[in-house]
Amino acid sequence: MEIKNIVFDVGNVLVRYDPASIVSQAFPLHNDKASLVQSLFKEKIWYDLNLGYITEEEAIQSYHRQLGITLEDLQSLLVTVKSSLIPIPGTIELLKTLHRADFNIYALTDNTHGIMAYLKERYDFWPLLKGIVVSAEIGHLKPSKEIYHHLLTTYLLKPHETVFIDDIARNVEGAIACGIRAIQFSNIEQCISDLEKMRIRVER
Repeated sequence: MEIKNIVFDVGNVLVRYDPASIVSQAFPLHNDKASLVQSLFKEKIWYDLNLGYITEEEAIQSYHRQLGITLEDLQSLLVTVKSSLIPIPGTIELLKTLHRADFNIYALTDNTHGIMAYLKERYDFWPLLKGIVVSAEIGHLKPSKEIYHHLLTTYLLKPHETVFIDDIARNVEGAIACGIRAIQFSNIEQCISDLEKMRIRVER
């Protein structure tokens, strides 16, 4: 079957996302950085921000009340989060190569309004995409079936003609459960190899 559509995750596929590094940079003197990573990035406030339920300012206030971190430090944290999102070597080039080969390119990401606004201003590859689905805009996170169905129905994609590339196993499995072919991203060479196994030729 012919693949026509290739969908990229953003964090840890197109750009690096490393909460542990972010916390180390933002709070270098904190004694329990692992606990802080959990509290900041793996609990309800962060998920609500990614779902679009709360604003960045509301998240800052909630973190302040819950964790006792100063408002100034929390504002600096969000700046650090955004500035840390640098391209992963090779993946933007892969996106451009696939676009030149006439594949339809999309993005599907669990992300906040603020981070997406920053990324769209910072990087110039977005016009190559035919569409972007952002969790904060639709109120669903991966791997819920709703977010994949939103992608398919919004852009009229046939699942068997679509490949989704994501770094997290459960998100890959969620896509497969919706009939979408999927690749778990580890590094650029592995990703290209897996694409070629699907008969998607990638110029090197």
